[in-house]
Amino acid sequence: MNPFFRFPLLAPASRTIPARSKASARVQVVDVRSFLPQPVISRLESGLEAHCWDQLIAEPEIREVQAQPPVIRYRDARGRLAVHHFDFRALLADGNAIAVAVRPLARIRKYRFEDTLRLIASQLPRSFATRVLLFTDADIPRPEVVPHAPTTRLIERARELGAPMIPAFTHMILA
Repeated sequence: MNPFFRFPLLAPASRTIPARSKASARVQVVDVRSFLPQPVISRLESGLEAHCWDQLIAEPEIREVQAQPPVIRYRDARGRLAVHHFDFRALLADGNAIAVAVRPLARIRKYRFEDTLRLIASQLPRSFATRVLLFTDADIPRPEVVPHAPTTRLIERARELGAPMIPAFTHMILA
């Protein structure tokens, strides 16, 4: 047996991805960064989530990305108890965490999701996350800016070789 081979682990998830859907894809990503004790397989629900994953993994301050983190309970605008599933929870090197919601821009505008996300952020337990990030299809790097964005391995290699980093997406942080 190869002493360097490490079996990947399936990451825990708070919800099951539906087997059939007209509006989403089934994507699996493997995090093989050297500081992890074992590679981790995460299941994502869309190509947009995969693009977000690639950018989160490429960010040097992020040490771990949890796909499908535990559900968050909050009171909606009418005062009723509601639940929200964030798409990712990114753990930073300084010990803080960012809750990440991934949505197509058209859906955000149609359903006024930013208002809902601000309400959730105001009630979010600080033990879960200290900031909330909204990632949309408008945040996907253009190929002429970052030709390797969809491929995490290439992003990691480019960073090792000293390629310039994309500025952090702090402009999207809501709370």
